[in-house]
Amino acid sequence: MPALEKAKKAVDSIKQADIVELKQMRNPTDTCMLILDVVQLLFLDSLDPVSSHVYKMAKAETPFVAPSYVNHTGKKFQGPLLKQLNEFSENDKDFINEETIELMEPYLTLKTEDGRILFDGDVAAKASNALKGLCIWSGAMSDYHKASKIVKPKLRLLEIRTAQLAEAEEKLAQAESDLAEVTKLKNDLKAKFEAQMAAKDALMEKAMKTKRKMDQANKLINSLADNKVRWIANSNEFKDTKKRLVGDVAKASAFISYCGPFNADFRNILNEQYFTGDLKERGIPFTENFNISNFLVDAVTIGEWALQKLPSDELSIQNGIMVTRSTRYPLMIDPQGQGLTWIKEREPLMKQHDTVITLNVPNLRESLKLPLENGYPVLIESIENEVDPLLDPILEKQIIVKGRSKTIKLGDQEYDYDDKFRLYMTSRLANPHFSPELAAKATIIDFTVT
Repeated sequence: MPALEKAKKAVDSIKQADIVELKQMRNPTDTCMLILDVVQLLFLDSLDPVSSHVYKMAKAETPFVAPSYVNHTGKKFQGPLLKQLNEFSENDKDFINEETIELMEPYLTLKTEDGRILFDGDVAAKASNALKGLCIWSGAMSDYHKASKIVKPKLRLLEIRTAQLAEAEEKLAQAESDLAEVTKLKNDLKAKFEAQMAAKDALMEKAMKTKRKMDQANKLINSLADNKVRWIANSNEFKDTKKRLVGDVAKASAFISYCGPFNADFRNILNEQYFTGDLKERGIPFTENFNISNFLVDAVTIGEWALQKLPSDELSIQNGIMVTRSTRYPLMIDPQGQGLTWIKEREPLMKQHDTVITLNVPNLRESLKLPLENGYPVLIESIENEVDPLLDPILEKQIIVKGRSKTIKLGDQEYDYDDKFRLYMTSRLANPHFSPELAAKATIIDFTVT
């Protein structure tokens, strides 16, 4: 409250030296006696009986109640006055009663004949700084009591409402706690219910699946009973196929490895006489009337090759098998250009990355660098009787594995190698003379149409 703050500042402004000065005064001023009477009233201490006295203050004579300095108020300076003022401000200010305020009122409103207030801090300051503080403090105590009559009921009501609010908040907290506990229990029960319902649904679904499987099994058993003879025949045929599989695979492997350089007639001779005779001599079972195309490729693949402009005759299909199934890179004898056309259609990346080259390209090694590193297909046209020795590491697949990376060395330089890289070679010569070394490095395939 402002009045309380004013009183505190007034007390703080009084120094012990000022009290000592007042104590040593032999003839106290009327201002000192007037102010001490008011302090005496606040402390509820005794005063002299009422009598008349003329106060000489502010250069004027003013009649008023005689002071009690000699018998009573002057003794205030003998005790710890500052301590008493502080304790009163802290502890006793709320015990000021209306009678005290009524007794103080004439002192606080005392005026000269010309209307000047005598109980004033500025008037008291002319006598002593301590008196100024006592004057302001006394007035502030009166103001505090008057203000507290208005504020105290409101403060009391605030305390009641605050207590009611605290009680309500406590009840609310308890209710919220109970609600949270109930909500948790509800959620737990709901989760448990949902889990049990899910388990029930899963069991129902499992039961339905089992029932469907049983129905299907019964249907299958019934249908198998009707097809028993056919299944037995198929089983026996499968066993027979397994026995002949070794011989058939041997003939297919030999055909891909050795028949590429020959025309259709010589291929038939090798297949029917040499390969079949060898299998008979060794006593290895094989399929009579064995067809290499049906064994190694299906109709869908043959259809794709036809769309890629590969002729659909038996020789061309065999050549397509050798190109795609051989582990060595193909070298195609292709005077009519059928193989060249098919490869270009089969490998569209060649046109996109311009990887159709000849051995006479200015820098063959640089032309091979990007395809090797990025896995592009390369087609080398117009091969004569020999190939550039630079291609030997590629033909022989001299791949160097370093951790997860792969490299290949061409001449004195190493290049990264991608497993998707493919090499195709074609020759326009109808009857080229390739060396045995080249035949061992590449799969020579005759695309000549007779």
